[in-house]
Amino acid sequence: MEIKVILSKGDDPIQQIKESSEILYTIEKAFMKREEITLDFSEVEWILPCSAILISSKIIDLQKQGAKIKYIEPENEKVKEYLSDIGFPLGEKTDGNTYVSIKHFANNPEDKNQVNKEANDLLDKIEDKIPKKFGSSVKYILGELADNMGEHSNFTFASLMAQYYPKKEHLDIAVFDNGITIPLNFENNDIKFKKDSEAIKKALYGEVTTRKNEEMRGYGLKSCKEIAIKEINGELHIVSRKGMIILKEDKEPEFYDFDDIGLKGTFLYFRLKTPKKKLDIYPYLDR
Repeated sequence: MEIKVILSKGDDPIQQIKESSEILYTIEKAFMKREEITLDFSEVEWILPCSAILISSKIIDLQKQGAKIKYIEPENEKVKEYLSDIGFPLGEKTDGNTYVSIKHFANNPEDKNQVNKEANDLLDKIEDKIPKKFGSSVKYILGELADNMGEHSNFTFASLMAQYYPKKEHLDIAVFDNGITIPLNFENNDIKFKKDSEAIKKALYGEVTTRKNEEMRGYGLKSCKEIAIKEINGELHIVSRKGMIILKEDKEPEFYDFDDIGLKGTFLYFRLKTPKKKLDIYPYLDR
């Protein structure tokens, strides 16, 4: 089956995340039918890290399950070069001056610190590429994401990537895991909700708990949200199963729920604007 990859040229992640989710759904259907898959990127003229990491993760995941997937490169030379530089489609390329290439890793149950090690490795690589004004905000966000993934997700496969845009002055951080989604975790703990986006909202705002004295997979995200949105004036996109929530400073949260398609996992995409002065994140940590 040949799948034509079409992505919008805008810089807003939401549209490409939606388009990528539809592409993943189509790839999954072809795999379930045991069809050979050809991903045709020939007409792609613009791709954001959110799309690159989501599609790359699906390719790796299905290849491990025996899928045969071919990749037709973009005709646009800049896009072709960019995807090659960040390690698309298989990851693990040398990092550049402004980005950390896509990193995929399988869960090792015997290594309790594995996710934190991967997050620290990403931090070490990106810290030299971003202004010092970010302070300890990126370290804190990556640490909390790693803790959430390691403690709640039960993932078998995960992906990380980061890219700084000097001219646009913002940092994009992408984190994906194929584990138990936020809505499924709620269902497993008999927590009621009407839509998957509502479950994400409850987790993000720390409204519910699945363990005694512990908030469900939103514990660290709550502080990350405060830092990313209020202090950095950034954006946060979260997709988990069929739900999506988008947070931006001075705007009401946006909620979306897919009808047929859905993400087999949880995806977080931070867009952090370069601070005007060095950040002090500590006032946000106890809120």
